Amino acid sequence: MSAAPPAAGAPIPAPRAAGRTLGELFARGHDNNFNLLRFLAAFGVLISHSYPVVLGIKANAEPFAQRIGYTLGGIAVDVFFVTSGFLVTASLLRLDDIKAFTRARALRILPALLPMALLCALVIGPWFTTEPLSHYFSRADTWKFIVKNATIVTGWKDKLPGVFDDLPLAHAVNGSLWTLPFEIRCYAAVAALWFLARRLGSGTARRFGLVLACLTGALLLAFWIAHRVDYRHWHTFRLFFMFASGALFQVARERVPMNHAIAAVLVLALAASVVLPAGFFWIYPPVVGYLALYAAYVPGGVLRQFNRLGDYSYGIYIYAFPVQQSLIASFPSITVAQLMAAGGAITLALAMLSWHLVEKRALRRKPRRALEFADAPENPPPSQGEAASP
Repeated sequence: MSAAPPAAGAPIPAPRAAGRTLGELFARGHDNNFNLLRFLAAFGVLISHSYPVVLGIKANAEPFAQRIGYTLGGIAVDVFFVTSGFLVTASLLRLDDIKAFTRARALRILPALLPMALLCALVIGPWFTTEPLSHYFSRADTWKFIVKNATIVTGWKDKLPGVFDDLPLAHAVNGSLWTLPFEIRCYAAVAALWFLARRLGSGTARRFGLVLACLTGALLLAFWIAHRVDYRHWHTFRLFFMFASGALFQVARERVPMNHAIAAVLVLALAASVVLPAGFFWIYPPVVGYLALYAAYVPGGVLRQFNRLGDYSYGIYIYAFPVQQSLIASFPSITVAQLMAAGGAITLALAMLSWHLVEKRALRRKPRRALEFADAPENPPPSQGEAASP
């Protein structure tokens, strides 16, 4: 009996690869390590931020930055964007509806932002501001902070009147939020690309995949060139490339073998680029996507039990920075290690509250077809250098 034709949102048809493919692993649904991977990435950002929050950004004291010119937080950002591109594109293909897709994205991004913005503006701000409270609450910037950061679509706002003015990272209340507008632009770009592919008639999946492959290659080239010439906004190309590469892995998942040999070769290449840092930015961008998805799908066993705890990565992302700034403002002599420990504990508590009281409830309102898919919180935190210079 002949096989049924692929659905409209199916990836590009391809011969079955030898061994397990990414498509086979993806078909297992929730049986993966995405929650754990994002959790570790979120804490990687918290660890990375602890150095400049205590010592100032000019100290460049973070070990990764000293060795390869790239922070642990930057690597975590890339992992978030790759996994976001992979999972968000799957959601788009499954829903096959721009309105439903937009609603699903909004329900994942927006609900947790309002409590965070209120906490920063109405609790942290009044406690730490050096201005009279009457002046603080009469300033338009205080209320703009809430509106901008709770909606994020039109951008973000990092300053509150008189708050954290004398810290090593002066004026920054929640520098991590700068990546969210980039994330939303990536959503819009992939949705627009899919919409145009649909409008052109049959062969939607193949056309979408071909254009996406060309776009990903062009973004990688632009990333390399922009970094090479030290273009001020080279991170823009980097973030779009990471998201696009994740999306391309999704579309071509049936063609991508996932095995230990490939992962080992890529790890060795990456290790060599750390030993010889001049090659890091040439080797790292093309390999990080495969290694992130390998980590998400291949290791099994007890690691999968982490999924029972919940998905706290988004909460860690949006609360870590203001918590760390509050701690350094309260205890100016705190060490980097102490900030990691105290900031991690407080941030995790807030993230757990955010997940159980806000995020999980909002996700129940997602379109039914989106709920059938193991969706992810697609919100990468930035490296500290980017947070200070958006």
